[in-house]
Amino acid sequence: MCDRGAARRDWSAALIVLGAVLPHPPVLLPEVGQGREHEARATLDAYAIVARRLCELDARRLIMISTHGIVTLNRFHILAESLSGNLSRFDSPGVTFGRDIDLDLTNAVVACAADADVPLTVATQWEESDHSLGVPMRLLGDAVPEQSAVVSISFRPPEEHLRFGEAIGAALARIKEPTAILASGDAVHTLSDASAYGHHRRADEVQQQYESALLAWEPPALCAIDEHLRREVDESVISSTLILMGALRGIDVNPHILASEHPWGVGYVTSLIEVS
Repeated sequence: MCDRGAARRDWSAALIVLGAVLPHPPVLLPEVGQGREHEARATLDAYAIVARRLCELDARRLIMISTHGIVTLNRFHILAESLSGNLSRFDSPGVTFGRDIDLDLTNAVVACAADADVPLTVATQWEESDHSLGVPMRLLGDAVPEQSAVVSISFRPPEEHLRFGEAIGAALARIKEPTAILASGDAVHTLSDASAYGHHRRADEVQQQYESALLAWEPPALCAIDEHLRREVDESVISSTLILMGALRGIDVNPHILASEHPWGVGYVTSLIEVS
């Protein structure tokens, strides 16, 4: 049960009430994991904390940052139609997810991106098996508002992800309602031989750089991580985190890493970004 508003306060000066970084391995869901999900107990417990805070703070609106939706070389994307998907790609077609799209928030993001000259395409369809949305939505349950805005990362430079985040922050200033932002992403995929992607000798280095920059809340440190090395170690969380950081620019925040584990050789970092 979602106890909405249990920690409500006057959010007139804080349009973003909460941020989070959420890993999204489908194995976290019992229908997919078939018991293996318990090997990532710390991550599941961290999800429960994020869900509780979403309810307590009574976020009226939500932006979800996808890493497996529409990801292209030169443009970001935002969904303008209802989200509906399933995990058939992971042999679980009965595991479904969906939300109506918050059109007011979506239109505000589109307008602010245009004002900032951020290349953003409005999409009417989304990747049906986008587990970077489906897994968090299933695990957070009714803590997720009935309507959400959905955006994607791109292959544009790191600094451009920050700028897109800043445009999102400007959109929230127009909406003027308490909003949460969830950045989906698994971290480094090559931390050990247990990974299906193999082991990379510099995987731990990038993982530590990411976690240090996240805790210190230093966007330049994330932007400075070599992009070729990021591809080599197969990470997929830095871009979505940079969008989150851009949206929160100018706001006093207190980042916490609730869980960091890699039971299958892939780094899962669950972080809660509290707004001061």
